[in-house]
Amino acid sequence: MRSIRSTLGAIAPLCFALLCSSIASAEQLLIREITLVSPERSAPLPNVDVLIGDGRIVAISPERLDIGSARVIEGRGKFLSPGLIDSHVHLGSSAGMREDQAEQYPDLQRSFLAQEPRSFLYFGFTHLVDLNQSESFVAEWAKHPIAPTLSYCKALPFPNGYGEAFLPESQRGRSPYLLDDPHQHNTLPDDYQPEQHSPKALIEKVRKTQARCIKTFYEKGFAGLWDWPVPPDALMAHVKREAKGADLIHVHHGNSLASYQQAAASGVDVLAHGLWHWDALNSERELPTDIRQLLDRLIAQGTAIQPTSQVLGAELRLFEPGFLDDPRLRHAVPGELITWYRSDEAQWFARRMAKNLERTEVVRGFLGHEPTGAVDETSRVAAERLRQVVRYAHERGGRLILGSDTPSSPTYTNPPGLNGLLEMRWLADAGLSPGEVMRAATLDNARAFGLASEIGSIEVGKRADLLVLSADPLASVEAFDSIDVVVLGGRAIRRAELSAQSPSVK
Repeated sequence: MRSIRSTLGAIAPLCFALLCSSIASAEQLLIREITLVSPERSAPLPNVDVLIGDGRIVAISPERLDIGSARVIEGRGKFLSPGLIDSHVHLGSSAGMREDQAEQYPDLQRSFLAQEPRSFLYFGFTHLVDLNQSESFVAEWAKHPIAPTLSYCKALPFPNGYGEAFLPESQRGRSPYLLDDPHQHNTLPDDYQPEQHSPKALIEKVRKTQARCIKTFYEKGFAGLWDWPVPPDALMAHVKREAKGADLIHVHHGNSLASYQQAAASGVDVLAHGLWHWDALNSERELPTDIRQLLDRLIAQGTAIQPTSQVLGAELRLFEPGFLDDPRLRHAVPGELITWYRSDEAQWFARRMAKNLERTEVVRGFLGHEPTGAVDETSRVAAERLRQVVRYAHERGGRLILGSDTPSSPTYTNPPGLNGLLEMRWLADAGLSPGEVMRAATLDNARAFGLASEIGSIEVGKRADLLVLSADPLASVEAFDSIDVVVLGGRAIRRAELSAQSPSVK
C-alpha cells in the first residue's frame, strides 16, 4: 500500500499541474477524502482526493487538492467505485404489456420509457450494452436529459430461427443482417440475394454502423416448446473469423449443452446466458463430467459468460405476489404502472407460462423426471443447474461478467436497474466475493466489450462515471444499494433525483 500511495503522491501534483490550466474554464468536481475502491487495485486507497474536469478523471491524490472553483463532494466515511456496466439489456421494451395493451395504455408506456434510463442510473449502471438495437433507437436514447452511455450489437438471425420465427410470415427473411442458409432458400423472399448474407457481407454491413458487437443465436426452442432451425458450427466459426478481423465482439445466445458446444467449437467471445438446459444430461442432479470438461475448454479459450440468472428469477417472481411490494420497485418503475401490474390483465404472461407447464412431455424432458406439477419447478431446477455451472466456472478462474438480460421476456419482473442489482446479489450467493462481483460488473465487463480504455476502473484520463457509496462494496454487494451520488461523465447527480418517485420525474 505504501508504494501505491507514494507513487500517487508523486504523480498527482504533476497530473494537476499539467491539466489544471487546460480545463480551468470547464466544470470541475472535487471528491474529497474518500476511500477509492477500484478493481484494478489490490487494495482500497483511503482518504484520497479525486479531481474531475471536462467529464474525465484529472487527478487522484493522497494529498489535499485545493481547487477554489470546483464543486466539492465531501467523501469522508464514504467509498468511491466505478460506475457499473450491464452488458446484456434490451432497451425500449413494452414494460410487461402485450402490444395491444401498450396501445390501450399509451401513458403507462410513455412513463416507463421516460423513466427507464434514470432507473438504470438509480441502481448505479452508468453504461449499458444492448445486444440487438437499431441506430435510430440509439440516437433517440442519446436525447434523454440523463441516461447511461450506450453500446450496442447487431443481431445476425438465422432464417426461421429464434427471433425470426416470432415475426409475421410476410416479414420473415427481410433483415439485412440475416445469415444465409442454402437449405432454406425456398422459404425466403423472391428478391433474396444469398451473396448479401454471407458472413463476410454481413460483417461489412455491421462495420458501417457504430455497433461494437454482433449477436448470433443457437436456440432450438426452449426445451421443446418450439422446433426451430439452428446455424451449423461451421457457419458460426466463419462468422467468428470475420468478426475478429473487423474488431467486433462476437456474442452468442445459448443456454443449452448443444449451444455451449457450438460456442466452444467456434470460439465466440461472449456467451449471453448461463447453461441450464443440460439436454441429454437433464436427469443428472450433480454437474456432469461432460459439462465440466466443456466448461474447462471454454475457460481455457477465455470465453466470457453472462450467467443471466434473472431470466429464471423473473419467472419465479411472476408467481410471488410479494414482489410488487418490494420498496425498491417503486424507485425503478412509475407508481401508476405498479398499480396496473396488480391487475388481472397484467398477469397475461404468467398465465402463458402456466399454460406451457401443462405440456407434460416438454416439462418431463427438461426436468429429466416426472414433474410434480408445481408452477415454479422448472425454474427452480434450472436455477440450481446454473448455480452449479457458475460455481464450477468461478472456482476454475472462468470469466464471469455481469449481464442481467433486462428484460428477458415480456414480463414486468425484470425492472430496469433493479434487475442488475438482483443479478449481482445472485452472483454473490453463487460464491463470488463482493469484490469479484464488482469486478464482473465493471472492469471485466469493460474488457469483454473493448471499453476498458474509457470505463470500468477509476484511473486518471478515464471517463468520470463513478458512484459515491455509503457502504463498502468489498464487504457486501448490498453496498450498491447505498448510493449517495452518481457521477455521470463528470456530472454529479443525487440518487434520489433519479428515482421514479422523484418530483423532478413527475
